Amino acid sequence: MKPKKLLWIIGGLVVLGGLLCLLSSFFPDILPQGMAAATPTVTATAQVEMAVRARGKVEPAEWNTLAFDTNGSVAAWVVEEGTIVHAGDLLGQLDTAKLELALQQARLELEKAKLRLTEAEKELAQQQAEAELALQTAEVRLAQTRARPPSITAASVRLESARRAEASALDEYNKSLDRLWEEGDKRKEYREVLQQAMGDRQIAEAELATAQAEQAANVQEIAELQIEIAKSKLKLEQLAEGIDPTLAQDVAAAELKITQAEADLAETMLVAPFDGTVMELHYQEGDWVQSGAEAVTLADLTTLRIETTDLDEWGAAQIQVGDEARITFTAFDDKTLSGHVTEIATRGEALSGGDVVYRTLIELDAPDPELRWGMTVRVTIPLEDAP
Repeated sequence: MKPKKLLWIIGGLVVLGGLLCLLSSFFPDILPQGMAAATPTVTATAQVEMAVRARGKVEPAEWNTLAFDTNGSVAAWVVEEGTIVHAGDLLGQLDTAKLELALQQARLELEKAKLRLTEAEKELAQQQAEAELALQTAEVRLAQTRARPPSITAASVRLESARRAEASALDEYNKSLDRLWEEGDKRKEYREVLQQAMGDRQIAEAELATAQAEQAANVQEIAELQIEIAKSKLKLEQLAEGIDPTLAQDVAAAELKITQAEADLAETMLVAPFDGTVMELHYQEGDWVQSGAEAVTLADLTTLRIETTDLDEWGAAQIQVGDEARITFTAFDDKTLSGHVTEIATRGEALSGGDVVYRTLIELDAPDPELRWGMTVRVTIPLEDAP
């Protein structure tokens, strides 16, 4: 009610009281017996309190309706209405049979994927070791083969020398045949020298052939070793690329499935987000619950405060945060508590009749164990200076 209107009402009451007093003085028989004694007398010293008044209700500072994050049937409630819980406490559990099976299957898939990956890594390590050993062996053999002294040159020199010796022995033998006067034993000696030279030449030819064959084999071995080295290096390059990447991807996918399965299981549990009292369980055990549906009402009853319900725009404009307030209760005839304004809505809410109200919060200066959530109150916020 605006101050000007309030002053008009008070003034009217003063005038009415004065008239009644005047009439009772001049015409005592006009008023019924006892009327004059019950008529209020307003003196010039009467004080009128200027204040903003509103109705309100008791509300907890923190409360919420909690919901499961998935569908399912309620397997069990571990609390009852009125149970005091702490943040993180389990309130209820949905049926988890299918989800637990899915988690077991995901864990089995992970073990299989890890086993395949481990076997592939072991096989890769073994192949790398074998390729490195083959490369080292081929390189050593190549070095040894290249280090062998060439024998074909010496064999060629020996063959050339044996041929010259054979030619000289043949020439001396032929000359001995022309000398008829020489004795047979002397010719026999020339013949034996020639035969020895021919034998030496044949041996030298055989050694040269052997040396040539060995050199050809040596060249072939060098070529083969070079090919083997190239193959080993190529094999190592291929192995350096690692195992099949899909094996690691399978492990990551299995781990992701486990994470998802664990998250699905966690969604079947409803836990308290803050300390409070369970006010209402909206479902019974065995009921089917939809994801997001209100399942539990939880409130912190240790932080009760007052919330106005009909503070109009004029009243909202007269008060400010920090103002003192008096609260009286419909439920109690002789209880008045003090508090102070902590929040005034910056946006009004339009009621069905067109009036606009501003939600205002009042913290009590001291808690009272007799208060209950939802109790109705009347709030008086004195104004220091009347307009």
